[in-house]
Amino acid sequence: NARQFNCKIEHLSDDFTQIAIQGPKGVNLLQKLTEADLSAVKFYWLTRGTVCGLKNILIARTGYTGEDGFEIYIPADEATGTRVWNEILEAGKEFGALPCGLGARNTLRLEAKLPLYGHEISDTINVWEAGLDRFIKMEKPEFIGRAALERAKADGLKRTLVGFEMIERGIARDGYKVLDEAGKEIGYVTSGSPAPFLKKNIALAYVPPSHAQIGARVKVEIRGQGVGAQVVPTPFYKRPKKN
Repeated sequence: NARQFNCKIEHLSDDFTQIAIQGPKGVNLLQKLTEADLSAVKFYWLTRGTVCGLKNILIARTGYTGEDGFEIYIPADEATGTRVWNEILEAGKEFGALPCGLGARNTLRLEAKLPLYGHEISDTINVWEAGLDRFIKMEKPEFIGRAALERAKADGLKRTLVGFEMIERGIARDGYKVLDEAGKEIGYVTSGSPAPFLKKNIALAYVPPSHAQIGARVKVEIRGQGVGAQVVPTPFYKRPKKN
């Protein structure tokens, strides 16, 4: 589509490293390392500023954890990345900052019901099924994919994304079968994990609308056995609103 416009698209992903500083104290931590006024940056907006001595760094108030936080994009060379990483950890000591990997991030995004490509969303799942139709504007006369969305809506909803908690001992994992109470396969788990903060085992799954109501009982096939679960409201966790 770029051919229609006077613009140039350049792939720069390999030139930058992203570091995410997430959590309710993330703004206080990062503010120690930049002259940019982070309080003026709205959620899902961005600015540029000097971070750890690096000029013109992209600073985005975004994240994939369900918490407030920032993502910074710095040059991808190892020396720069190591220096900035260490400076962030040093500045974060007074806030109790800890280094976390993708496993921790994945649990956080699951608690917040943030979809992951290849799991809750893919090229075989439409926005109606995923519950993401609030992000499309069908009143627009034309956009890429509109015809496919119209067909999917006309065909009706055959499955929908739900969240559930395990009410019997077991952990639902990606790809596990979801069964009705009679043991018939009705869907599949897209993501599942223990949620240490919530002290529950939680999961997301695609099931028929008939089994999507809050409180509906289902089973997850774990090691050949049906283990009880219950559909619950999502997100599982929502960060407290600031006063």
